[in-house]
Amino acid sequence: MDIHLRKKLIWIFVVSALLLGFESHYIRGDVVHLKNGGRLEGRITDLGDHIKIDTRNSSIEVNKRDIERREQKALPEDIFPSRLKAAGDDSQACLELARWALENNLETEYIQALRTALLYDQKNAQARKLLREYRLYHYHLPQNEKASQKMLDEMGEDFYILRTPHFRIAYNCSHLFADITGERLEKLYEEFMIFFEDRSFEPAPLTDRLEVILFENVQDFRRHAGSISPDMRNSSGFYTSQTGRSYFYDRISENNLDYQRNIEALNQHKKKIDEMRQSVLASNNPNLRYSITSDGVTKSNLDTIGMLSELDNQDKVLEKEYAKFRDFYLNQNVTVTIHEGTHQLAYHCGIHSIYMQNPKWLVEGLATFFEAPDRGQWHGPGMIHQARLKTFTSDNPDQPYISLRQLIGSDSHITLSESTAQRAYAASWALFYYLVRQDHENLFDYMYDLSLKMSNEPYTAQERIRDFEKYFGDIDKLEYNWRRYMIRLAAQN
Repeated sequence: MDIHLRKKLIWIFVVSALLLGFESHYIRGDVVHLKNGGRLEGRITDLGDHIKIDTRNSSIEVNKRDIERREQKALPEDIFPSRLKAAGDDSQACLELARWALENNLETEYIQALRTALLYDQKNAQARKLLREYRLYHYHLPQNEKASQKMLDEMGEDFYILRTPHFRIAYNCSHLFADITGERLEKLYEEFMIFFEDRSFEPAPLTDRLEVILFENVQDFRRHAGSISPDMRNSSGFYTSQTGRSYFYDRISENNLDYQRNIEALNQHKKKIDEMRQSVLASNNPNLRYSITSDGVTKSNLDTIGMLSELDNQDKVLEKEYAKFRDFYLNQNVTVTIHEGTHQLAYHCGIHSIYMQNPKWLVEGLATFFEAPDRGQWHGPGMIHQARLKTFTSDNPDQPYISLRQLIGSDSHITLSESTAQRAYAASWALFYYLVRQDHENLFDYMYDLSLKMSNEPYTAQERIRDFEKYFGDIDKLEYNWRRYMIRLAAQN
């Protein structure tokens, strides 16, 4: 993409965001000195015998009789746009402007200046550090109780709402599974942001929490999925732009019918230990002796201290058992949650355009690159996806060969109902993995270019291949190098 066009787009983005942030009905910015010695600063609206002073965070009405004098003054938010324009493409000047904005309590402008600094110089480590610190420790999305109630109204009275920093989750499964899913999605959010920020492709910030639905069992999930899209009925989870939500179910309900019975047994054991402890403490008789059986071994003639100590030991054993079940939960749904969560973030954060037909190899390549598990768990994107690698390099006659030209030129191979889907998903992962490792600058320029496209017309094979070769060169030469790389990778793993 032409750098001058990119900078022009950046400037349009920055100025538009700032203009949208302010109302136009204010008369002017003033400092109001009160007769009692007080001082108020903000935008003034004349209300007849009163004035209204709007500050960044509140407003107050003052009777004109209480005013000593007014002092006209350009407010910091009025000064910021001209200072940002004057900073031009000087990343360091934008960083200094960000510090000035923070000193003047201009939170929105602080972030705009930091983002502009990074867009002009991706190596500005201080700007990157400040932006991450803000996102991690200072920025909070609104509670949006109306959105939570809307989800509950839609899903039914047996659903609960869990809010994490970046996700709103409606669920009727166990609280434990909802908590673990929320933790996993937050980990994905952090890794997703770091992945793109480190490659100078700043994701658009969220303005509200992303919405997720968790079902207790596969039957409820399939019933709801069928009402949205019949194609999703037999999936393990999905994201759809139709609702902007991701949908999952507790796969333990499908894969392990003994799970609930085991949890109930642990809960009953815990309840019994608590009751015994309360009884021992309530007796307050040092002469009483107790006995207790655990794992077939009975301990007798225990005094009060000995009994309480034994009960504490049994509590520790129970904690370890609960931890085992938690680990079991962690290994469920991991791949599908990360995969669909990546789709959701990519569309909501501007990585994929919502105004065009995105190439499916790229959409699924990104999601499979992120989903790759490590021994059943997930620690971040970019692991070698052993299952996808095996499929890509195998000679299975039931999974037809897909050329790079076919993969780039058409989405038909990756449709779930097609026999080529498994091979196409594997090829999408392999291509994205290869380009990240071997040609990441062109890959992210290509993705950035596509993210700006807007078109209601079909994205033809000729256009897809033209756009791809613009960044990666001759497609047939690339295919040769790509396949050799992946075959060597498979041999080493």
